Amino acid sequence: MPNRPSEPLLALVREAIRKRGLTTSEVAERASIERGALKRRLSGSEDLTVDEFLRLAQALDLQQEVANLAGAPPDTGPRTLRAVGPAVIDEPPPFEPDRVFGLDPYGNVGKQLVEQGFALGLDMFVYFERARIENSGVPRAVLADKRFAEALPIRFEPRWHRHNAPEFHDEELVVRLSFDALYTCHFPWSSVRSVNFTVPDESLPPVPPPEEKKAARPMLRLVKE
Repeated sequence: MPNRPSEPLLALVREAIRKRGLTTSEVAERASIERGALKRRLSGSEDLTVDEFLRLAQALDLQQEVANLAGAPPDTGPRTLRAVGPAVIDEPPPFEPDRVFGLDPYGNVGKQLVEQGFALGLDMFVYFERARIENSGVPRAVLADKRFAEALPIRFEPRWHRHNAPEFHDEELVVRLSFDALYTCHFPWSSVRSVNFTVPDESLPPVPPPEEKKAARPMLRLVKE
């Protein structure tokens, strides 16, 4: 599919966010755009309006970059300085989650969290929104349990990750789960409400394997008559 005419503008905004070390939430607050909507706009899944782009350009101080992109001559006159906080000496480099962790700040958060949990071998609870997993393949008796009226918690223990055989598709997670039998379940990523990890305590020494008990050998005993 050919690039849309607005793609250079989106790329400009995404690069500015990355260079400034800002999170999507921070940019959304500065530009008065709802966070989820901003992620969809920047990923290209929804159109960015002109008003939203202008607010983003102002929040990120991109007026000159936008002018250069449009082919306008560089602005050599005085510019208005905006006070953004106290001066910082030896400011650390911007935080770039996509480069540090290999994550996509504009991608599907639930999908990335679950992928990371399996990749790191973590013990994790994933809560799936009950209303969105009606046809997931989870047994009807489980879905009918009143305890899970709002969300269904599934625990993925590291020792069973291989048997879960997770498949990470664009729209859904396919995983094998054991209830009364083994089921292949399909969970849409939109059903993921929260992902909770248990961080292993790697400061503890490894537990030594149990010693094998040696077989008792016959013994001779002297007895006085």
